Amino acid sequence: MKPDKGTTPRGYREILSLPSFRKLWLGQVISQFGDGFYWLAIMLGVSDLTNGDVRAVGMVSIAFLLPQIPIGLLSGPVVDRVNRRHLMIAADVLRIFTTLGCIWAYRLHSPPLFYLLAFVQSAISGFFFPAKNALIPQLVEEQDLLTANALSQTTQVGAMIFGPALAGFTIERAGLAASFVIDAVTFLISALFLLSMAPVPTLGQGGGSIRQAWEDLREGIRFTFTRGRVRRVMTVVSVLFLGLGAINVLWVPYLQRVFHATPQEIGLVDAFQGVGMLLGSLLMGREDVRSRSPEALLLGGLFVVASMFVALGLAPSYPFILGSIFLLGIPVPAAQASFMTIIQQATPQALLGRVNGAVGTVTNGAMLLSMALAAQTAEQVGLRETYIICGLLGYAAVLLGLVGERVTGDE
Repeated sequence: MKPDKGTTPRGYREILSLPSFRKLWLGQVISQFGDGFYWLAIMLGVSDLTNGDVRAVGMVSIAFLLPQIPIGLLSGPVVDRVNRRHLMIAADVLRIFTTLGCIWAYRLHSPPLFYLLAFVQSAISGFFFPAKNALIPQLVEEQDLLTANALSQTTQVGAMIFGPALAGFTIERAGLAASFVIDAVTFLISALFLLSMAPVPTLGQGGGSIRQAWEDLREGIRFTFTRGRVRRVMTVVSVLFLGLGAINVLWVPYLQRVFHATPQEIGLVDAFQGVGMLLGSLLMGREDVRSRSPEALLLGGLFVVASMFVALGLAPSYPFILGSIFLLGIPVPAAQASFMTIIQQATPQALLGRVNGAVGTVTNGAMLLSMALAAQTAEQVGLRETYIICGLLGYAAVLLGLVGERVTGDE
């Protein structure tokens, strides 16, 4: 059950005192930790089978990205019609089999089977995560959404730091198969935590015809693009992602070509960003931070991120890169949690699955477009200049947000 409605946002400890949310959170802590094992194992597995072919390894990421746009839209009506907790349990169980299937793919020496399993796993996750984001408002009060989302981001950051490190240790000593088994077990544990939660009401009407599903989808899309607060935040984040996608693609070439960074130094950069994000997550536990409006936290965070994009483009040395990436990581948890909180606050619970799907489709589309154009842009204008352009896109996103706040909307 949700707590009685109050006026002051609760802290992490108070949020975790809610049994259902605590079980959801614990399941995700373990599952996200297992994701680090999966990602490292599948990348190393494909690399081993293809003698380190960069394009072959890159195909794994492509296989994960491809389903996100169509699934983002199609999963919404399902998430809003069925019981969200049950849908998440089913997704966890299915991902046990797709994860264990990677052991079979490796033993068959079949990169295409790896790609297929990655594609299917991503499609299943395309139902799980909108369901999780839509379930949280059913478990906590509106004023506690920012804290709940920030806590979820904290676990994701911790998993990003520690999961791959322990996965590398495990793979070296027990092999790839052990890493996939561990990830499969974490999905099982997540499903068991979800199963042990108190029943959560089903907000939709269960099954329906294809025509009704189409009407549901249209209703979600219409709400997303006509509800001023949702439309504004989606636009702001999409503009940022037009730069972020390019940076994700050019990050390793930039470090290698401009700073002649070794693999160990590149890994250290990732670690510095993770530590910055962990600090940012801890700061979200402070009452003076979480009591601010989600819009203020989002735009403030994006301003810092954009500034660090520009700083990275102007970086004179590798140590400067480490400092900039650490600072870049600090506002990321607040920005991510605020983005999700705004969507949850502005959307009726019965529509959250469809709206999450529509917003995800637009933002992921912006990211994919940026990634597709990244290499061509970098070759034409240069790596450093591309980073600065991405920073300017971030500033444009903040400006759009500030202007949007001054316009009378429908809220």
